[in-house]
Amino acid sequence: MNTYDDPDKWVSHGQKITAQGKLEAIRQCMENGPIILEHRFYRGARAPARIVFDEFEVFAKYLENQANPGDAFYIWDYTVLCRDDNAIAYGKYPDKNDRVPEGGAY
Repeated sequence: MNTYDDPDKWVSHGQKITAQGKLEAIRQCMENGPIILEHRFYRGARAPARIVFDEFEVFAKYLENQANPGDAFYIWDYTVLCRDDNAIAYGKYPDKNDRVPEGGAY
């Protein structure tokens, strides 16, 4: 008998974030920019963690060190979702005189 909750129907053929095809798709996506990860904790009774990753190796290390059996991971392409034309707010942080630069290198 396993130590997992039997009503959750643990199976060998389920959706695995560690599947080679999924990891390769994530790696290819990250060649063009970052990913957004939402880590949902299996029976964790806490809010999901949301993290942006720029490097595949850092993401892979996160999975290796932070994931527990049953945790769910949703991943989105940052460059598709986060653009200048769909930001909900934009602004620059003012100096002590409440001024902001009109230009600048970003």
